[in-house]
Amino acid sequence: MQCPRTHTPLKKIPVGKVPVYVSEACGGVFFENQTLNYFKCGHEDRGKALVKHLSQFHNENLNEAKRVNCPICTDTVMMRRYYSPLHIVEIDECPGCGGIWLDTGELSKLQSLMLNEKERAILRAQLMEDYRHPKAGPPIHVQRDAERAAEKIESILDIATNLLRFW
Repeated sequence: MQCPRTHTPLKKIPVGKVPVYVSEACGGVFFENQTLNYFKCGHEDRGKALVKHLSQFHNENLNEAKRVNCPICTDTVMMRRYYSPLHIVEIDECPGCGGIWLDTGELSKLQSLMLNEKERAILRAQLMEDYRHPKAGPPIHVQRDAERAAEKIESILDIATNLLRFW
C-alpha cells in the first residue's frame, strides 16, 4: 500500500496486535474498517503508543486539504468528513472499504475529543434539552375541522332558535 499523501510505501505495524499502516514520510496513518475504534481513546495504552510513534514523523510541505485516494481501493477518492459533531477534526474515509486516513496530529486531536462516561451523559442531556421539540398544539387541519364543526353547531342552534320563535 502507498501513502495517499506522499505516495511512499506504508509500513504495517502491529500495535497491541492490531495492524495499522503508518507513513514514515508524513506521519499519517491508515486504519482499516473499524480499526480506529481501538485507538481513539487517549487514556488506553494502545492509543498512547501509536500517538507517540507517529509523533516522530512529520512533513510540513503537504497540502492536507487536498483530496486523496484510498490506499486499498486505489481508484477511489476518499470522502472528507468531520469525525465528531464538534467539527474539529476532518478525516478522510473510503466509501468503498470504510478505511480511514488520518494526517499528522489528527489522531491525538481525536483522542483529546473523547469524553468519559460522565461528560458524555452531561453532553447528552444538554443536547436533548437544546433540541427538544417545542410543545405544539394539534395540527392545523384538526384546528380547522374543529372550527368548522363549531360553526355548523352554531348555525344549527341559530336555526333552532329561529324556529322556536315562530312556535
